Amino acid sequence: MLNYRRYGNGPALVLQHGFLGGSGYFEPQMAALGEAYDIVAPDLPGFAGSAEEPPPATIKDLSQAQMALLNDLGIEKFSLLGHSMGGMVALQTALDYPKRVEKLILYATSSSGYLPNRFETFEETKQKVEREGLAKVAASVTATWFRELAAAPMYSFCLDAGKGASKAAVLACLEAFPFWDVTQRMAELRMPTLVISGDADRSYSVDGIVRLAGQIQSAELCLLPGCAHCAHLEASDLFNSVVTNFLNKTH
Repeated sequence: MLNYRRYGNGPALVLQHGFLGGSGYFEPQMAALGEAYDIVAPDLPGFAGSAEEPPPATIKDLSQAQMALLNDLGIEKFSLLGHSMGGMVALQTALDYPKRVEKLILYATSSSGYLPNRFETFEETKQKVEREGLAKVAASVTATWFRELAAAPMYSFCLDAGKGASKAAVLACLEAFPFWDVTQRMAELRMPTLVISGDADRSYSVDGIVRLAGQIQSAELCLLPGCAHCAHLEASDLFNSVVTNFLNKTH
């Protein structure tokens, strides 16, 4: 079973971290939303507290690992928020298990692993991991997630939440990204969907976020001003308010 954090009472809400992240970086959301939701935040195979799990070969593998955990926990229906790579996992899950996902929140993510506007190519990141080591790469990549880079108040908190990732898992995900694309399946999504991101994201461009929202029937779009890739940490109160309003809305 994957390592996970669980807190709160109410309808199930799954929070899925992204590449080089961990469930711990959702603590501000768990604290704010736990009074109304039963929150489950898994660590994906090879990352953070699940570092000893076998590394994934595909995004679909990550989705299936996520679903295996929820099955073990007896959670049949849930709302699902996925950040970055976790948003890709969330999309795969929503497409493959549409009757189980009640509401979908796609946060700073895409329907394809082709990211021409990323701060560096996946191949460049891969080479840095091999050349400089995982710890150094994690520190530099995590800095790009914040508007103020490593000077951001929540930078160290975020970096600590992702510690423990295995090199094998990191390299496997970097290999998997370019081969994942579910863009042609977006019309299948019927659950209420929110697409949310910061307006200064260096990983997923604003144009790409807007395009993602346009691919999904009746999706809502929210761009948070002055935030980069980790808007949930840069502007936690605003992010939590938008997410809460979406989850509470009668669709």
